[in-house]
Amino acid sequence: MMNRKDFFEYVKDNVKDYLPEKYADANIHLQEVVKKNGLTLTAVVIPAKDTNITPNVYLDSFYQEYRNGKSPDACVGDVADLWIEKMDTDLDVDVNGMMDYANVKDKLQVRMCDPEKNKEWLEDKAVTLHGDFAAYYTVNLSENEDGIASVSVTKALLEAWKIDAQTLHQDAMASDKNRGPALYSINDLMESSIMGEKPQNLLNGDRRAEEFFMPMFCLTNETKMNAASLILHEDIRKQIGEFMKGDFYILPSSIHETLLLPDNGDFDVKALNAMVKEVNATEVALEDILSDKVQFCDGRTAVMENAEKREARLEKEKAASAEKPAEKTGIHGKLEKAKEEMKAGDALGKPQGKTRDTAMVM
Repeated sequence: MMNRKDFFEYVKDNVKDYLPEKYADANIHLQEVVKKNGLTLTAVVIPAKDTNITPNVYLDSFYQEYRNGKSPDACVGDVADLWIEKMDTDLDVDVNGMMDYANVKDKLQVRMCDPEKNKEWLEDKAVTLHGDFAAYYTVNLSENEDGIASVSVTKALLEAWKIDAQTLHQDAMASDKNRGPALYSINDLMESSIMGEKPQNLLNGDRRAEEFFMPMFCLTNETKMNAASLILHEDIRKQIGEFMKGDFYILPSSIHETLLLPDNGDFDVKALNAMVKEVNATEVALEDILSDKVQFCDGRTAVMENAEKREARLEKEKAASAEKPAEKTGIHGKLEKAKEEMKAGDALGKPQGKTRDTAMVM
């Protein structure tokens, strides 16, 4: 069995046999591509003469299929089929046209990641920060049930468009609204995957969280792809607060969605954080991990903040309040305050034997 490197070379050297004849002289090569969360993938690049866009076909998943028993030639054929599929007319984009912001404004999408884990990867990207999350942006060249072909918005591209990051963010958020934000119950999602029926979108509906036996919900979009950033919309958080009839927790389950739980007093924040961290480490693909940090959202104000930091802040405020002695009120309180002031005056050397008129205190 070939190791990873040999398999990649085998694909590069043989993929021409499965491509149209016009690619006989193509300079096919391998390229290491750094992705989010420290992930590095290997792509085969097949330049084409009649287009200005060359998609990457990542080989790592094909290598896993080879390891699982698929023949290397069948894997090479699948790579060629995927590349031909990606090279559809939707990807024949005029690069000069991309320099005109008006041409791409409606194709923008907000994506999110953990800024602490992606400092280097984000260096050349147009970014806005939102608490524990960094928002970056893509121009989606093609979107369908098979996936999304996109280009990241870099600082250089932002400068060429002559707009600032906040304008980019607002326009991308508006574009995301056109992708059909949806709130689903977990039960409905599970049933829909089995029965093939479309789950009910609970946004703007008349149902409430308390009606559900298992009150766990998923915020995503109609395609369930790259939709975690919908939680950045204040109006959507307000809608969810009304649906929950109160505060709620936000579990950053992946880049594609967030999971939501009503704050009914039964959840321990540290346990929620530990659960998200474990699921990310064992169940979520590295490139799809969003964050380990659970968020809390005030259902009335729609303010979102780190749940663990919020608890620490509340504990600190509670401790400070407990240490502060309660101020006495009424006549007795005023008399005691007057006595303390007299003692302070004695300590400063004020004349002895004179008392203040209690009527002045009262």
